[in-house]
Amino acid sequence: MSRAEFPASPAQDIDARRNFRGPTVGDGILTPELAEFCQSGVFVVLASAVPPNRPVLAQGLGVRVFMNGLVRVLVWRAAAAPVIDALTAGGGIAATFSRPRTHRSIQLKADSATVAVADAEDRAQALAQSRAFGDDLVSVGYLPEFAATYIRFVPDEVAAIDFLPTSAFAQTPGPGAGAAIKPA
Repeated sequence: MSRAEFPASPAQDIDARRNFRGPTVGDGILTPELAEFCQSGVFVVLASAVPPNRPVLAQGLGVRVFMNGLVRVLVWRAAAAPVIDALTAGGGIAATFSRPRTHRSIQLKADSATVAVADAEDRAQALAQSRAFGDDLVSVGYLPEFAATYIRFVPDEVAAIDFLPTSAFAQTPGPGAGAAIKPA
């Protein structure tokens, strides 16, 4: 399914982080560029686990990264119920962010997350970022009808999942995929 004209590589994110010398977002693990990527209308998938270590997944609708480093992933509550339940029970979280056009993908992890009520700005971001993701799907050859169905959700049923990432990984396909994204 590779339709990327100029596919990304894991080395790009690994090297960019090693060479980054500025302040990170909230003195955490995200550079401003990684935070912007996560909020740019990419595909977002969340994972957690329920006993006995069975994975549960949910699709994210959008992301907000706050100045203190907190990452807020917006989800359609009904579709994300298994992940919300796992997180409420104390499960860890992995969030993967991927751009179909280039296959660039990163993953953030944390030992815990909280579920919050989405506000008006959250709902607006979920709508805008979902539309951007749908446009990206169309740009790589998916039918507009498929993209519209894939990104459909009920705005009044958006929930927020908040976490402070403790680690980041390059997940772009290719040599180096899975490597930690960290300073030199």
